[in-house]
Amino acid sequence: MNVAASIPTRPEFEPPAYHVREGREGVALDIRNFNLWYGKAQALHGVSLGIQKGMVTAMIGPSGCGKSTLLRSLNRMNDLIDDLSIDGDINVGGFNIYGSGVDVIALRKRMGMVFQKPNPFAMSIYDNVIYPLRVDGVTKKSILDETCERALRSAALWDEVKDRLKESALGMSGGQQQRLCIARGIASDPEVLLMDEPCSALDPIATAKIEELIGALKGHYTIVIVTHNMQQAARVSDNTAFMYLGRLIEYGDTETIFTRPKKAQTQSYITGQFG
Repeated sequence: MNVAASIPTRPEFEPPAYHVREGREGVALDIRNFNLWYGKAQALHGVSLGIQKGMVTAMIGPSGCGKSTLLRSLNRMNDLIDDLSIDGDINVGGFNIYGSGVDVIALRKRMGMVFQKPNPFAMSIYDNVIYPLRVDGVTKKSILDETCERALRSAALWDEVKDRLKESALGMSGGQQQRLCIARGIASDPEVLLMDEPCSALDPIATAKIEELIGALKGHYTIVIVTHNMQQAARVSDNTAFMYLGRLIEYGDTETIFTRPKKAQTQSYITGQFG
């Protein structure tokens, strides 16, 4: 097989291949012909895909392919970057999140975010979890207590920390800190949970716990995970999007992506011929 011939190097890409596993509840995020530029450099080219509600969608591809850029566009975190411009639509609940008059703070409350490196705040475990509620002005102790326990249970962390909620979160292990960040991310009960390489800084045991947690959260939340680990994508996701050079190459059910991909570029990537 001529690997070089299978890897697109020019702007004339073929249309993406779509064979998505659809959920009963429809689409949670509808991305339509989305383009993004950093200054004059275009990072995303006409990306279109529908993220299925209640499912886990993985984004894979080599470094610099645009997967994290696309993820951060879903809650407009890229707005913080100077000289950024976009074109196209990302629809959530029937409205374009880049439309005029959109309350970006309210949008981000609907999109929980978990980053590559655990980032607990320098405060107690309890205060970390309820931080989103504090920001919203919630002060009633019973609500804060109930939310803290619910979120920690959902993050499979309650039994490990219930007797030390007032201790600093910085004293937790790396895997516990990442699950704490997930608890904080779901404390305000968002619709979507965005995860950007959530296991890259963790050991195999902690990684296995995070993957198990993703499976437990699926259904209640729509989960979008960017991962460099193709085995992880195959284990945890329902659908997988393969991106290359800022373009969507193939988007489909995960089993087909990893066993019978429709595109030669996808086949070359998952078999390790480039990346």
